[in-house]
Amino acid sequence: MDKLIIAAALFALGLWIWSEYFRAIPNLEQAGVLKNFQVESIEPHQAEYRVLAKQYYGPERRTIHPASPVVGSFNDLAYVSNIDLLLAVPEVSSAVFKPFKLEQDRRCFNMTATDAQANPANIQPHLLNLSVIAASEAVANKVRRLKADQRIWLQGDWVQVKSATSQQEFQVGIGNPRSAQCRLFRITDLKVLD
Repeated sequence: MDKLIIAAALFALGLWIWSEYFRAIPNLEQAGVLKNFQVESIEPHQAEYRVLAKQYYGPERRTIHPASPVVGSFNDLAYVSNIDLLLAVPEVSSAVFKPFKLEQDRRCFNMTATDAQANPANIQPHLLNLSVIAASEAVANKVRRLKADQRIWLQGDWVQVKSATSQQEFQVGIGNPRSAQCRLFRITDLKVLD
């Protein structure tokens, strides 16, 4: 029994190390990403935020896709943006979000009250859900290291993403009641403030 517990602990440690340090995060310096996606800037943006949650996102399992973006065509947004961030304005204390449970649906975070007194409608205007696109490998590495409750300053652009072959535009959160707060954002610079 002890060997089984030790093996499970080592497996869990290996998964944690992989997710923290080795999980592939696409960036716009990769030739395969630029080959398959067009990322067009809509408007520049820079601001300070508090990170509430970070969620990795993978392509839909029911689609057949090659293993590398260099190999062929892709039809899932996860190949250009596989990390979603839930951000709040820094003036709002992270303690305000304690009575809420976070769930993600269609790449949008939803907050459900775990306390009868808590009202998600009071919190929603202070939140921003970003499906982020890293402009470079250095930015991708910074995004990978983000943790909940960190204050960050980010700079980049609100973007529109289209498939290079079909010109299909990718939308985040279609069908989710909070889809208006879920947007695509290209990060060109990121600084952790605390």
